[in-house]
Amino acid sequence: MSHTSEQDSVLAFAFELKSLATELNSALAARFRPLGLTGVQAEAIIALDSLGPVTLKELATHLVAESGHPSRLVSRLVDDGLVARTVSPSDGRAVVLKLTQHGRDLAARAREARQPLVEEFAHACDSRLSEAVDLLRQLRRTLAER
Repeated sequence: MSHTSEQDSVLAFAFELKSLATELNSALAARFRPLGLTGVQAEAIIALDSLGPVTLKELATHLVAESGHPSRLVSRLVDDGLVARTVSPSDGRAVVLKLTQHGRDLAARAREARQPLVEEFAHACDSRLSEAVDLLRQLRRTLAER
């Protein structure tokens, strides 16, 4: 493969990856909108539901958000009655985040709303999905190590 062809392949891969992310985010947003949630809000409450009580820093490591700060996101979720902030029992200076009952209920509904899209995506990709995930993880690590 020529040098130009390799570069073209890298750029085509990057374009397709960005396009996929845009399409996936749009499809998820459409599913979460009837619940009154943005994609990032849904991702956050689903993560909190899975993780249980965590610090803001711990939650932030599980979210992939390109803009804004997790603290603003959490403040909005607290204002909406979905998340409660409590003092850590082991470190009085740390704040622990946990879902309220309303947040847990909405997280379950968000999971249900996303499930058909997840199943459709998995079916379309068949057995190649795990290989694609491995490749993306390898590429992400390579970029992170620069």
